[in-house]
Amino acid sequence: MAGNVVQHGFKKDNKKNHSVDIRVTHRDDEMILRLQDDCRPFDPASRNRILEPEDTVRHIGIRLVYHIAEDIQYQNLLGLNVLTVRI
Repeated sequence: MAGNVVQHGFKKDNKKNHSVDIRVTHRDDEMILRLQDDCRPFDPASRNRILEPEDTVRHIGIRLVYHIAEDIQYQNLLGLNVLTVRI
């Protein structure tokens, strides 16, 4: 997901510098990954819903995250994308 932020968020907006904050927490057999960036709003759930099931290679990163995650939450708060993934 961080690769997607850089590839699609950073590189497609050459007008400004961007930042991404990545935090990983491991607690009681649960891993929580939180990505926060200041790129244009992007909810991966909207992309995951429209993926064609027969094209398994396209958007493989989003597919993989949704396959292994127990819970995925997205919010756009004060112009920041905040993605929380529980594994």
